[in-house]
Amino acid sequence: MAKELLKTINVSKIIKSMQRRSVKSIQSQKNKKKITCLTASTSSIAKIIDQYVDIILVGDSLGTVIYGMQNTQSVTLEMMKVHGRAVFQSSKKAFTIIDMPYGTYKNKQQALINARKLLNYSKCQSVKLESDGSNVHIIRHLTNNKIKVVSHIGVTPQKYKDFNKIRSVGKNIDEKEKIFKLAKKLEKANSALIVLECIKASLAKKITTDLSIPTIGIGSSINCDGQVLVINDMLNTDITFKKPRFVKSYTKLGSIIEKSVKKYCVDVINKKFPLKKHTYL
Repeated sequence: MAKELLKTINVSKIIKSMQRRSVKSIQSQKNKKKITCLTASTSSIAKIIDQYVDIILVGDSLGTVIYGMQNTQSVTLEMMKVHGRAVFQSSKKAFTIIDMPYGTYKNKQQALINARKLLNYSKCQSVKLESDGSNVHIIRHLTNNKIKVVSHIGVTPQKYKDFNKIRSVGKNIDEKEKIFKLAKKLEKANSALIVLECIKASLAKKITTDLSIPTIGIGSSINCDGQVLVINDMLNTDITFKKPRFVKSYTKLGSIIEKSVKKYCVDVINKKFPLKKHTYL
C-alpha cells in the first residue's frame, strides 16, 4: 500500500513538473527567486531555452533579427501569429508572452480583436503592450475581458524608427515621477507583469519595491525581479551589429557560424565533402 502511494506521489510530481508555467506561478517568484526570460521566434530556439527559462517572449524584435528590418514598425500581426504558434508548439514548460505589433492596439476595440487573434492562433498565454501612459484605458479594457497583459514601460522601441536614438530614461525628477506613476496605473489596470526598459537603476528599484507584481528588466539594473534579453544579442549572432550597453553576449555564435560555413565551402571545392559515409550507395 505504501509503495503504491509512493508511486502515485512520484507520478504526480512528474506530471506537475511537466506542466506549463502559469502567470500566478511567475508572480509567486517575486521577492523569492529571480525570473529568467529570453526571446524566441523559431522552433529550434524555443526547444532549447524552454528547458531553462521561466518565460519565453515572442518579441517583435524578430522584425530586425529575422527579417532584417531597421526597426519593428513594419512587423505585422500575421508575422507574430505564425512565429508565436511555432514557439508555443515547440515549448512545454515556460510561460509564453507575445508582443502586439506597432499600430495594432490604437483603440480598445482594435486591441481586443487583435489580442484575441494573436492568442487564439498562437496559443500563447499573454500579450505584451508598450505604454507611455496614453493607453492605460486600453490595457484595462483587455484585462477586463480576461486577456492577460504584460505592460512595457520606459524606453518603448516601437516608437523609434532609428534605434541609435534610444537613450535611458528616468534621469530627472519629472521623468522619474511620470514613469513611477505610470507603473502604478498599469498595476491597477491589472497588468500581470511590467517590463522596464532602459530605466535608471534607482527608479527601477523604487518601482520594483513598490509594486506587488513582478518587474522584468532589460537595461534596468539588477534591481528588477527578473531579466530579459533578445536571444540573438545574447548569442551574438550578428557580428556586424553594435550591441546596446545592457547586453551581455555569452558566446560568439556569429563567428562560429562564419568559420563553419568557410570550412564547408573549402571541403566542397576540394572534394572533401560529401565522402562515402555521407552517400547512399
